[in-house]
Amino acid sequence: MGKRAKVRSPDNISRREFFQKSISLAAALGVSGLVSGPSASSAPSASGKNSRALVILAKKTNRGNDLRDFYGALLKASLRRLAKTERSEDAWARFFGPDDAVAIKVNSITGERLSTSPALVTAIVEGLLSCGVRPEKIIVWDRTTWELEAAGFRVNSGKGGPLCMGTDSPSIGYEAAPTLLGAVGSCFSRIITGDTTALINVPILREHAVAGVSVALKNNYGAIHNPNKYHADGCTPFVADVNTHPDIKSKTRLVICDALKVQFHGGPGYKPKWTSSLEGILVSTDPVALDTVGAEQIEKLRRSAGLRSLAEERRYPAYLSIASDSAHALGISDRTSIDLINMEQA
Repeated sequence: MGKRAKVRSPDNISRREFFQKSISLAAALGVSGLVSGPSASSAPSASGKNSRALVILAKKTNRGNDLRDFYGALLKASLRRLAKTERSEDAWARFFGPDDAVAIKVNSITGERLSTSPALVTAIVEGLLSCGVRPEKIIVWDRTTWELEAAGFRVNSGKGGPLCMGTDSPSIGYEAAPTLLGAVGSCFSRIITGDTTALINVPILREHAVAGVSVALKNNYGAIHNPNKYHADGCTPFVADVNTHPDIKSKTRLVICDALKVQFHGGPGYKPKWTSSLEGILVSTDPVALDTVGAEQIEKLRRSAGLRSLAEERRYPAYLSIASDSAHALGISDRTSIDLINMEQA
């Protein structure tokens, strides 16, 4: 664990400076000391109760050398559009408030070559700070600490925040008894079942040899102790069932998919031959709709590469339609009911 820098009060410095001095690009938060309570915001629900869903694909043609600026610009623009506000701070306040304890679930399983970017997480944490969420009530996490480190995140398991740690950390762990959800019986990470009040799902956009695609819904396999048991039949209905956990379903406020790199074949392991880029991010409050659009983007890349579609290979993720049925009610999978807004910056 890296040594934490001594910082001044945020009242005397900018939030950006405070964040940079206190945690590094990949800061995350801890579970201990999180305060539960109702959010001060009136965030949209990801429960699938709406008749239509909105997904934003924000791109930037000129990436530049600073990924923090790249992701920051895209995130601010997409959040303003999603929340229908003029200021980024107001957009973040639409979803989160000072009383929230926020857990940011990344995907770090493939290492630095194809994982959630620490620079994107930096932009997310800065957004949370801008609407009053306290640093010590933010945690960036995945299933293991060593995978976070391998993906470029700086682990911070101290008392100050934001912190960054895996469920395997001694202070966290999984629930002692399994929760039964449909065909799934798993022990869930105490990060989501504890005092955390809000979740941000930050997956990558990737084809998966078994599941078809691995985006937001499958990213929550990282919250259970036995994901290896739920890969039969294209991970159907297991992916949908995992996401019906009451804490996942009720606490998920935003899904922000890192689509800078996209693997459209050969997944889940990293295959550079089959990796392209959308130079952007996908943002929604609906994880099912975002995964549906993500699968569509992967199909486009497969066609461009002369590959058969997932549907032709009988690998299109059937769990998407199950996730949208009345029993699961996790979001919308009907593409005709999903509004996709393309935003492009120079």
